[in-house]
Amino acid sequence: MATTERKKWRRRSRESSMFGSEKAPNPFPISRSRLERFHICPRCFWIDRVLGIDRPGMPAWMLNTLVDTLLKREFDTHREAKTPHPYMSQNGLGNMVPLNHPMMDEWRQNFKGVRAAKHGLLITGAVDDIWKSGEGETEEWYVVDYKSTATNAEITPELFLEDIYKGGYVRQMIIYQWMLRELGHPVSTRGFFVYENGNNAADSLLEGGPEDSPRGIPLKPALVIEIDTSDESVVIEGERIDYDWVENLVIGAKACLDMDAPPGSGEFCEHCAYVDAMSKI
Repeated sequence: MATTERKKWRRRSRESSMFGSEKAPNPFPISRSRLERFHICPRCFWIDRVLGIDRPGMPAWMLNTLVDTLLKREFDTHREAKTPHPYMSQNGLGNMVPLNHPMMDEWRQNFKGVRAAKHGLLITGAVDDIWKSGEGETEEWYVVDYKSTATNAEITPELFLEDIYKGGYVRQMIIYQWMLRELGHPVSTRGFFVYENGNNAADSLLEGGPEDSPRGIPLKPALVIEIDTSDESVVIEGERIDYDWVENLVIGAKACLDMDAPPGSGEFCEHCAYVDAMSKI
């Protein structure tokens, strides 16, 4: 698909996507990414959801998306066979298999995803995967997120609690856990990040792929990082990230939307700081 026309930024025009309009659905849908925006900057969140003025967009990371797509295909093969993926077995998780559930395809689709109504909002979000262990009364589900990067840094569970951007991944995971629990599913507080990391030490793209695609991205051995959100040490930027945190986030987002005027901006919001600086010129 080619982009052949340069489009100007414009305000959102669909009333159904603006909170408080006559055509807005009830409960009003808020995506997981918009909840994260509220966490970072209530002002940007309110202006976007109430006035329909979103931040300028940016291109998608297509190579990252490709890695996600290929991982989903691999795990789907084991989902159908009801067998653990090698990444599970190699990391002591051979007792788990990818969840085979009639809603999995929908839960993984953007603009559909998992949907949980609470506190006057419909929280939505598309998971990458869910693994399961046990059967019947012992059945337990584990939220899984695929990540791809190219870094020389050592990726560890501790890094997720120190790095502000990876801390956002932990918030993402617990919101998915919370949503699935609200739907009554047996979701564990344990979750997993499957990390594909590009090998910066490689001299060139790899050879030996299929005939129609003989070269590929050199990758280091995959990492499976476990985070247990019930652990008291899961603190991101001074905040204990647990299910109470998600509840309060949803309550706060609804209270923000109900405001008659935009609230103050987030302390570290670059967008508001940029607009403020431009307005003084």
